[in-house]
Amino acid sequence: MSNDKLNLQSVRIALDSKVILDDVNLKIDTGEIVSLMGSSASGKTSLIRSIAGFHNISSGVIQIDGQIVDDSIRRSDVGMRNVGVIFQDLALFPHLTVRENICFGLNNIDNAQQLNRAKKLEGLLSIENITNRYPNQISGGQQQRVAIARAIAPKPNLLLLDEPFSALDYELKDSLMNDIMKLIKSENITAILITHSAEEAFKMSDKIAFISDNTITQFANPYDMYHRPVSKEIANFFGISSYLKAKVTDSSHINCVLGDFVGIVDQFNKDDKVDLLIRPDDIIHDDDSLFSAKVTEKTFRGSDFLYELELKDGQKIFCYAPSHHNHQVNEVIGIKLDLDHLVIF
Repeated sequence: MSNDKLNLQSVRIALDSKVILDDVNLKIDTGEIVSLMGSSASGKTSLIRSIAGFHNISSGVIQIDGQIVDDSIRRSDVGMRNVGVIFQDLALFPHLTVRENICFGLNNIDNAQQLNRAKKLEGLLSIENITNRYPNQISGGQQQRVAIARAIAPKPNLLLLDEPFSALDYELKDSLMNDIMKLIKSENITAILITHSAEEAFKMSDKIAFISDNTITQFANPYDMYHRPVSKEIANFFGISSYLKAKVTDSSHINCVLGDFVGIVDQFNKDDKVDLLIRPDDIIHDDDSLFSAKVTEKTFRGSDFLYELELKDGQKIFCYAPSHHNHQVNEVIGIKLDLDHLVIF
C-alpha cells in the first residue's frame, strides 16, 4: 500500500494565461516535513494554493491520500480536502479569543472534545496562559502559535505553511520552530513549509523541493541539497559557494590548482574543463600542507572565522576556521582541500 500523502503528477498552473509552473512532479510521504524553496516569484505560493484548492490547476493531477482532488476536470472543494493552511498574514479572527480561534474548525465534535483538543495544543505550544485574550492583546510570536494550533486542531491531512517565521526575531523563531516541529511529528502530520531561509529548511525538513525554471529541479534531503546540488543556482542558494577551474583527466579523476581528486566524472570527456564546487568547510587550514593561500578578507562569526583566500593562480575560495585561528589579512596560510565527493558543473 502506498505511503504517499501527496502526489503531484505533471501539474501545470497558469494565472491569466501565464504559465507559473509546469510539469511539477512531487511525492510526499505521510509524516514528512518538506520545505518548498526557490527565488521570489518562482511559484511556491501558487503551488500550495493549488494543493489547498484555492486555485485550479490547468493540467495534471493532485492526489491527497490516494484520492484525486484536482485533475483540471474533477475538483474537490477547499473544505473537502482537509488541508490546513497558514499564510503570512495569519488571519486570526479578531473578535474571537485565543481558545475560540483554536476551536473554530472543530464543529464536528462536541464541546468537551473541543476543549480537550484545544487544551492539548495550548500546552504543547505554551499558550495555555493566554487562552482568554484576543489577538490584538498578544505578541506576534504568540499569534503565530495560535495560528498553528488552529490549523492543526482539526487534524488535517496536510498542513501548508507560507513563511510562518518571516516576521519573528531569531530567538522567537528558534523556539517556535522547535515547538512546531515537535508538534507536527507527534501528531504525524504531513507538512509543506515555504521558506526563503536555508537555515529554517535544514532545521525543519525531512526533504526540500527546489523550484526553478517553472518546475521542481531537485527534491532531496537537506544534506544532499547542500553537498550534492544539481545546479549552481541551488548550490549558491543553500550556502557559500566557490568554484575552482578544473580539468577532467579520466573517468574518475580531475585536476585543479589544489591537486588531483577522485570521483565519478564519467559524464564528461577527458580534458573537459569544468567548475568544481567548493564549500568553506571543504577547505582545511593545515600549516603542514604543500598548498598555501593568502588571506584577502576575514569575517568573525563567534565560533569561527570565514576567510576569503587567494590561491597562487589568483582564484579565490572561502574557508571556515576555528576562531582561535586568528590570521591577518595578507597572511599566507597552509590549506588542503578535503572532499568526500566531487560536484562539478
